Amino acid sequence: DPARAPSRVAPELLIGHDPERRRAWTRRGGNALMDSRRITLFTFGATMALAGFLLFQVQPLFAKYILPWFGGGASIWLVCLLFFQVALLAGYAYAYAITLPIPVPRQVQVHFAVLAVSLALLPITPSESWKPQDAGDPTLRILALLTVCVGVPYVALAATTPLLSRWLARIEPTIDPVPLFAGSNLGSFAGLLTYPFAFERWLSSGEQTRWWSWAYVLYAALFVGCGLLTLARIKGGPARDASGSATKSGAATPLAQWIGLSALGSALLLATTNAVTQWAVVVPFLWVVPLSLYLLTFVLVFAAPRLYHRVVFGVAFPLLAGATFTLALPENAKDFLIQLALHSATLFAGCMICHGELVRLRPDPERLPKFYLAIAAGGALGGVLVAIVAPLLFNDFFEHPLALLAIAGLTVVLLLREAGTARWIALAAWLAGVYFLYGLVAGFWQEIGGGILVERVRNFYGVVKIVRADKDDPRNYSLSMMQAGVEQGVQYQNPERRMEPICGYNNASALGLALAHQARRRAGGPQTPLRIGVIGLGAGMVAALGRDGDTMRYYEINPLIPVLANRHFTFLKESKAETDILLGDGRLVLERQLKANDAQKFDVIVLNAFRGASPPLHLMTKEAFDIYFGHLAENGILAVDFEFEVFDMSSLHRGLAKRLGSDVHWFEPPHAKGCEGSISWALYSRDKAFFNVPTVRRAISGWPDGSTAEIVWTDKDSNLVSIINWRGE
Repeated sequence: DPARAPSRVAPELLIGHDPERRRAWTRRGGNALMDSRRITLFTFGATMALAGFLLFQVQPLFAKYILPWFGGGASIWLVCLLFFQVALLAGYAYAYAITLPIPVPRQVQVHFAVLAVSLALLPITPSESWKPQDAGDPTLRILALLTVCVGVPYVALAATTPLLSRWLARIEPTIDPVPLFAGSNLGSFAGLLTYPFAFERWLSSGEQTRWWSWAYVLYAALFVGCGLLTLARIKGGPARDASGSATKSGAATPLAQWIGLSALGSALLLATTNAVTQWAVVVPFLWVVPLSLYLLTFVLVFAAPRLYHRVVFGVAFPLLAGATFTLALPENAKDFLIQLALHSATLFAGCMICHGELVRLRPDPERLPKFYLAIAAGGALGGVLVAIVAPLLFNDFFEHPLALLAIAGLTVVLLLREAGTARWIALAAWLAGVYFLYGLVAGFWQEIGGGILVERVRNFYGVVKIVRADKDDPRNYSLSMMQAGVEQGVQYQNPERRMEPICGYNNASALGLALAHQARRRAGGPQTPLRIGVIGLGAGMVAALGRDGDTMRYYEINPLIPVLANRHFTFLKESKAETDILLGDGRLVLERQLKANDAQKFDVIVLNAFRGASPPLHLMTKEAFDIYFGHLAENGILAVDFEFEVFDMSSLHRGLAKRLGSDVHWFEPPHAKGCEGSISWALYSRDKAFFNVPTVRRAISGWPDGSTAEIVWTDKDSNLVSIINWRGE
């Protein structure tokens, strides 16, 4: 009887190739039935795949969109990831809740209503009114923005797979759901991987949100098709699983273990991403890599549980994790990529352990909805611990080593349990654990080996440390401000050298030359007062170059920096210039001033806001430079510092200068004792006479890349790969 034929069995296997039997099959509706099931499979499968695609596409898309609004820091992605984990949990909980007491036809009606509400909220493009007006912690603002703009559509997408799986089990109990889950996972991977390599490169941020919104309309249409197919095939009554509604095994539900293992994997994901992006750079590619590996471990262990081998991953993880503790700041692109690979391998091994053990605890089919809900709850819990709780409890990024320590301890326990009479497994477990602890201690010693820690504070914008060095050397005794492993200013404590900036900022540096030979001073003499704008306060070292009558305005996004600069350093207090500080992202504050017709007419603007190994992308685009030049007085100078070998911005500087109609030249640090490895500068100016001043002309260096290539970053396209220094010099 074709009505009872399993849909995943081809008709030829049921009726053979005999023409008479084929005609009989057709007369009894076999072909129509098979066509109906194919349509059902295609519609449900396409809907699940598109839902998975949109779920993971919107994560880097939206985070990239709002990144410039909140300072371009790594914490923005963590808050976004936390939101999406909680929204995923909300979607699963909603699907779980409405499938228990409500008949399937009513479930379809309820979700149709949810879809209607979500469609009314499109497009997801956020209003610029969400841009912050101050420099406070924007965590709640980001969460509120995400909730308003994408919350309802995301919850609807998250509920898709559990809802459609239940409905399909009701109308087609013989259909194997595994291929549909595989299609959903494939869609998720496609959404993640196509973003940095395709959509980010081809579409502006605004175009991306509009494109996603139209794709969501297509998803809603497909889901309506699934709902109508369900209504047409079902006879009504309470929904139930094909496998039954009661648990037959009587086994206790290991709910705490499900949530705990999922939370560990989620915490490791967020902590690893934070560890990579805090120092390196905040770009979607470095968001996508860890998230893809995290998702891949779920796919592997659930699709092929045998791929998880407890001994192999249990030994590998402590060894990999121990090695990450001993990493120093990379000196070139090759080092950076090697370290990224090591962090990625550690994340993969740790998540394979957490998710592999989850699979071993997977319950009977009738309890799977609770199991998946627990996994989602654990993911949200891990996100809350890293993104919300850790910054409140810790004054440094201790959540990363703690996550590694927790998983390493779990692996040792699991290996010892696995060993039994196999002594070599127990020995391997202990050796791996000892190496992990060695790496942990070595990393701690490396952390404090560079000087004596005076103070350490943490907020949304990162960790800032005040470090004392050379206390036994009265002449060189100094305090440094450190962020993301990089100095943000140094002050000698010897009274005679207190207002002597380090060589990258002294009078012989490019910045010193810019202040000494700016057009107004060339015309009016060395004591002519200048108006100076500085994006990025640090320790306030630029103030040491201020002269009587100068006014110096700082733009600083981190409200903790002025507190530390005044508490531990005296540059601001003792500067000859009159100084003030405006809190907020420098680009946004300057943009608001321009819109209010309040151009600052700075004679010199200093872009000194680099925290880590690369420039904040939103500060180095054509649109950002238009804002800077909009605030420059006639013949003004824009000074941009950079000091890392991982990236070479030569071609970017040349391209931006050409687009802006400005000259630009590169200045290496002065060749003096103690200046090796110091800060280099690019000076922009439309004042050609400035670069012909003999002292300035002699200080000009050749471009590090030795070429004449030009590139331009815009808010639409700021590709970090374009400035990687592959030469490794």
